[in-house]
Amino acid sequence: MAMTQLHDDSVTNATSMNKQRTIRIMVLGEEKVGKSSLISALVSQQASERVPSVLHDIVIPTEDTRENVAISLHDTSSSSNDVMEVIKTMNRSDAAIVVFDVSRSISSQRLGYWLDLLKVTKVMPVVLVGNKCDLLPGGSEISRVQSVLRNYKFIVHSLECSARTLINVKKTFGLAQKAVLYPMAPLYDAEKKQLQPKFITALKRIFRLFDVDRDGVISRDELHEYQNVCFKTRMKPEDMDALLELVALVKADGVATDTRGLRFDGFAYLSELAIEKNKPEHCWQVLRTIGYSDTLELELPHDLMDVPRDSNAAQYEMCELSAAAIQFLTAVFTQFAPLTQASIDGIFAIVPPPKRPTWTSLPLEEPHASLDVSAWLALWSLEMAIRPLRALEQLYYLGLVDTKALTAVDVRRSRHSRASAKVIRCLLFGPPGCGKTLLTNAFTSYSFLSPEPLAVSYPERDAKPADAYAHLLHNVHTVVDKETGAQRTLIISEVSEGVVEYEMVEAIATSIHVDMVCYLFDGTEPDSFEYIFKLQAVVSDAVPCVYAYSTPTPVEEETTSLLALDKCMRHCASLKLHAPLRICLSSQSGFDLLYQALVHRTLHPHDGAVPFTMQKAAAKKRNDRLFYGGLVAVAAVAAGVGYAYADELKELSVVQSLVRLWDQSKLHLVPKLKQ
Repeated sequence: MAMTQLHDDSVTNATSMNKQRTIRIMVLGEEKVGKSSLISALVSQQASERVPSVLHDIVIPTEDTRENVAISLHDTSSSSNDVMEVIKTMNRSDAAIVVFDVSRSISSQRLGYWLDLLKVTKVMPVVLVGNKCDLLPGGSEISRVQSVLRNYKFIVHSLECSARTLINVKKTFGLAQKAVLYPMAPLYDAEKKQLQPKFITALKRIFRLFDVDRDGVISRDELHEYQNVCFKTRMKPEDMDALLELVALVKADGVATDTRGLRFDGFAYLSELAIEKNKPEHCWQVLRTIGYSDTLELELPHDLMDVPRDSNAAQYEMCELSAAAIQFLTAVFTQFAPLTQASIDGIFAIVPPPKRPTWTSLPLEEPHASLDVSAWLALWSLEMAIRPLRALEQLYYLGLVDTKALTAVDVRRSRHSRASAKVIRCLLFGPPGCGKTLLTNAFTSYSFLSPEPLAVSYPERDAKPADAYAHLLHNVHTVVDKETGAQRTLIISEVSEGVVEYEMVEAIATSIHVDMVCYLFDGTEPDSFEYIFKLQAVVSDAVPCVYAYSTPTPVEEETTSLLALDKCMRHCASLKLHAPLRICLSSQSGFDLLYQALVHRTLHPHDGAVPFTMQKAAAKKRNDRLFYGGLVAVAAVAAGVGYAYADELKELSVVQSLVRLWDQSKLHLVPKLKQ
């Protein structure tokens, strides 16, 4: 995707991020160090001989600041009686200027009191300023406070100034403002002298966004696009050459062969260079353009989460990956293939761990295995079908940055158009111990564990069926319909009383929109069928279904309960459904046949898959009576009309005979038209 689209749809730059923002800066320190004089000098641009001991709050409007932000200045009292008021001001402030008098050595000795008060109240960026430098005979006295700088890491700058001569007055407040707008701490660890891990993760994502051809190098053209999007400018060829040469000197591996572009290490070094030059605003310009907050959280566009819901808004419609999403994910697969566990870790390195799909933290079913493209897309179909909002967020992190949700989602309205569905959602019902979990996880890339009971996950509120459905054990299978050759993604969702209570099982059966229902019972237990017989009564008779029973061994005759099987056979016959299928839990034979049946009967529901219930039979009987009654009525009316108009009908038959005779006449009897 072109980065111009990203630029148009994301927060464009640091200035726009600061729009209508107010920065609160407090000034504190001992008595007579010049706190009020500093504020007065900044506002009036001249020294004042007579200044109140404590000034009222002063607001500098946005039009008077370069960054398009309002500055609210808060003077404070140094009296011990006013300490609670000072603490209140601290809690409201974004930055602090701690002032001491460089002309009096005792003044610097009291800095610890104010800095400790900040430390226990609210840690914020602090500018340490020594006022009255005009009274020094010569040289700098800031070296006196070096130990203070080492002990209080939240001090971001230190300098000397003079409210009388206006030396560094603007700079002092500018540094405090800059520390709020462009904080250094999220970007750089001053103790370890390295970029913060969270910042590196953001840089990796930004690098991947601008590496449009996915070759692991931001080429010269891609660097131009990066400059244009983030800084609204393009680099001259000679400037580009100089930049690449500079990076190559420090990070030899950071520049690609023949200096055709930057690898990630070289790209990250550009941020290190900006920080070394004390220009974090360059880093924040990039971050805010791409949509990162001050805490380096990616802010998602509102349109991204606009996924249609069903008519009662209880759940999302059936969501599938769109063609654009499939194309994007296929490109990601190609870039990182073969998809071993290490490659999967590399793909999701730019996504915060809590936001990654659960399967990324699990081992593949076979050691040293890798995902093929079908399995990769199937897992994403699972994410989109069960948790569409989270899937959209994950895709956005990975680089599908179009802000419209429907770009990544195809929405299928409820149960319509099952025959064209790419993804088939199936609810699996059955009594405990019949093999549901094994059937759900068999022949998949990952074997998922059954989730904790729903009450544990939702302790503070009543769970809705949609919540319970998302909480179930789900897995995905790629199935080819042997009759049509069509490949479909089959999502099986195990509805277990070990996860949800029976009342919720019924609620899921009643309200969750799916394409297929599978009823599984234990073929060795005579009463096992009764569980699904009771449950089937609450499921819509418009949903296709398949019945199956499990046996522990391949030898059916030795283990199968004829009573349970006979009940199921008679039940299926009464509903005009196919006979139940058998699966063996020990050898997993019959599993593939069952998966194929679930897909085929979804695509062809009227081939013995849709139950013909008593309600349907009664409705058909009523319709038949109406139909045949209508035929009798029509026949009676026709007979009456024939009797009443017998003579006219005879004349009509004569006319019809003449018409047929004329129609069979030779063409030369018809007059020719003039040409």
